[in-house]
Amino acid sequence: MSEDLDRRSTPWLTIGLDWEGVAAALGALLVALLLGLLWSPLFWIGFAGVILALMAARWSHRTPPDLANGIVSPCDGVVVSVERVEAPSELRLTESATMRIRVSSAPSATNKVYTPIAGSLESLILESGEKGVPLATRPEDDGLTRAYLAFESRGQQVGVRLASGGFGPRIELTNEAGDIVRLGRPFGTRRLGGWCDIYVPSNTGVLIWPGQTLIGGETVLGRLKSQGDTDLFDGMTAEEQEEAPVLQVETEAEPEIEEEEDDDYPSPEEVSVPEDPAEIFARLREAARKHGEED
Repeated sequence: MSEDLDRRSTPWLTIGLDWEGVAAALGALLVALLLGLLWSPLFWIGFAGVILALMAARWSHRTPPDLANGIVSPCDGVVVSVERVEAPSELRLTESATMRIRVSSAPSATNKVYTPIAGSLESLILESGEKGVPLATRPEDDGLTRAYLAFESRGQQVGVRLASGGFGPRIELTNEAGDIVRLGRPFGTRRLGGWCDIYVPSNTGVLIWPGQTLIGGETVLGRLKSQGDTDLFDGMTAEEQEEAPVLQVETEAEPEIEEEEDDDYPSPEEVSVPEDPAEIFARLREAARKHGEED
C-alpha cells in the first residue's frame, strides 16, 4: 500500500524504459552526431530518431483493480466505438456474437499491453506487417502487424486484437497459449500505438462509452457473468443433471384397507339343505354353540 502511495505522489516513479529502446536511442544519437559533422541541420533529423526510439521504449507501472470477474483495458487509448459485431475467426471464440470495444492509441502511448481478465491464454496468432507501413492510421489497413489473443475464465472468453504499423518490431508477446494469466498483468509490447479491439460476451454490462480515455491494466470495462448469476442447473450436462439429487416430497399416506376376516358362516350356495328336520335342528344347535364359544 505504501508503495502505491509513493508512486501516486511521485508520478515519475511509474515510468520505465525498455533496454532495447534505450539501445536504439543511443544508436540513433550516434548517427545524429555523425550527420551533424557533415552538415549541422542533419543532426536534428537524427535526433528525431532518438525521440522516436524513447517513445517506443516507454512503459508505466500499473495497479490492477481488486475486482472479481472484472474486465480491464489491455492498453492506453481512447474509446472509438462500442457495438455488437461478430468476432473474427482468428480469435477462435466459442460465441461469435460479441460486444466490440475499439480503442485507438496514439504513438506517444505507453507500449505495454495487459491481460483483460484473470484466467488462461487459450490461443494466439501473430501476423507480421509490411515494412512500408510505418503507422496504423486505420484498423483495417493492409500491411499492419496484428495479434489475435483469446483469454478464458470459467468458460467465458474475451478476445483481443492488436494492430500496429509494419515497420520494425512493433508487437512482441511474452506469453504462450496455455499460460495462466492474472488480471491487469503485462503480456507483451506494442510500440508506437495503433489499434486495440476487445471482444467481450454480448451479455456483459459495459461500463465505458465512446470518447472515454482508458488506462491500460486499470480502467474497468465491465464484468463477466459470475457463477452466482446463473441458474442452478446452468452449464450442467445431461448426465450431471441425472445424477443431481432429487428432493423427495412427502405425501399423505393412504389409509390401508383392512381386509375383512372371513367368517365361519358359509355362503348360501355352499350350504346343502338336508331334507330331515332333525338334522336341521342339530346343525343349528352346533352353530349356536360355536358362536357362544367365540364370544
